[in-house]
Amino acid sequence: MGGHFNHDIVSGMKDAAVKVFWTKSDLRSMLTIAGVDQTLINAQDWERYKYHMLSPIIDALNCTESGIGPLRRILHEILRYKKCDHLLRFNDGKKLKREAENALERLRALVKEHDTAKVTEEEEREARRRRIEEAKKERAFQEKLADLKNRYMDLLGEGNEDKRGYALEKLLNQLFELFELAPHAPFKRHGEQIDGAFVLDREHFLLEAKWQRHQPNLGDLRDLDGAVSSSLDNTVGLFVSVYGLAPQAVSGYIQGNRPRIICMDGSDLMLVVEARIDLPELLFRKRELAAQRRMIFVTANDIVLGRC
Repeated sequence: MGGHFNHDIVSGMKDAAVKVFWTKSDLRSMLTIAGVDQTLINAQDWERYKYHMLSPIIDALNCTESGIGPLRRILHEILRYKKCDHLLRFNDGKKLKREAENALERLRALVKEHDTAKVTEEEEREARRRRIEEAKKERAFQEKLADLKNRYMDLLGEGNEDKRGYALEKLLNQLFELFELAPHAPFKRHGEQIDGAFVLDREHFLLEAKWQRHQPNLGDLRDLDGAVSSSLDNTVGLFVSVYGLAPQAVSGYIQGNRPRIICMDGSDLMLVVEARIDLPELLFRKRELAAQRRMIFVTANDIVLGRC
């Protein structure tokens, strides 16, 4: 296995240790405090120079899996010295103090560089992991969107209106879920049938979904408007009619009070499942156009092409 620390740090540890712990007894005591195995300590010839005794111990710890703990504690014991005034009692104490403190400064710089590099490596690994996860998520997203498109295409050939309508509600609910819009399944309240609900930018949307041969009339739009108006102020209506909306119904609706609904048709839905525009972006633009220009129905194609 590779060493726990690089050559420069190992060399710096050895140099600083023999200068900070000037006597052999101080050096041996430090190794014991750091938890170095006594067998490894006793295996050294303590009649030799300190460096020749310390070097094989540090090298052995650096190259064994279990050595990282004692090695870090040795590093801690060395670096806990800020000043080396304890060396002043020896001959040439000022020189020993200066050399030891210089060795400590070099070691601290090496450790800081090592830690910074390690953090950078860990950040790169984490960023790489996130990129992989995002790629997996994107593939999964595209697969689910493609599945919804296929199901929508299949429904275009469904002749039973009731069956087609229920399938549309379910498809829209799953589309809202795919785009993380916190969808709610169809529900009833005060005698009203709500085909679904979701949340976008802290606004709550009530859904009305129709897939009938005739286009919705003004009364259909006002029914959804009434459900929205009886809700909290931050509520909006989304009216989805696969076969489109009659122009007179749209113009009649916007002649009344402020618009509280926006509309989609089957072509809008197709552009979403074909990944030509994200659903949240489409809804945001429709909401913006309704608020600023009282246009409750602008096709997704016009929005994509920048015609409005």
